[in-house]
Amino acid sequence: MKLLRWIPVATLVVSGCGSGPADGCVEIREPEDPASDRHLVQAEDFRYRTTPPTSGPHVAGPMPSGTLDGPVAEPIQVRILEAGGVMVQYSPAVDPAALEPIAGPDTVVAPGADLPAPVVATAWTWKLTCDRVDIDRLRSFAAERRGDAPGLD
Repeated sequence: MKLLRWIPVATLVVSGCGSGPADGCVEIREPEDPASDRHLVQAEDFRYRTTPPTSGPHVAGPMPSGTLDGPVAEPIQVRILEAGGVMVQYSPAVDPAALEPIAGPDTVVAPGADLPAPVVATAWTWKLTCDRVDIDRLRSFAAERRGDAPGLD
């Protein structure tokens, strides 16, 4: 008898109001990393399951906010998401000034490394990849997903 194993997979979420590939953005829900309850001592101690991460181990300490000039370490990204914040990261091909309107106390905008798309927004277990800057879609994602997280521990 052959046994089947359940393998968690990302779920493509396509709903109304332009959240599908037609607007250049794709939203997926990723399974929560089972190691999400771990705290790391150093930012380089862990290899995340996804890039950028949407859950997983994180570090304690202050969190950045607003628009940043440099990339954010993954354990700090996860801390931001765990607290209910949103990360918006962009590739070098994107003008950071175009993303400034989305930045704020609960939404961090920063350059990213090895991104799967020019613009990637993440919230706790959610990822939005966009082939271009779409402020309305990014605002919608942030408004819908912000705060939907376990909270700081």
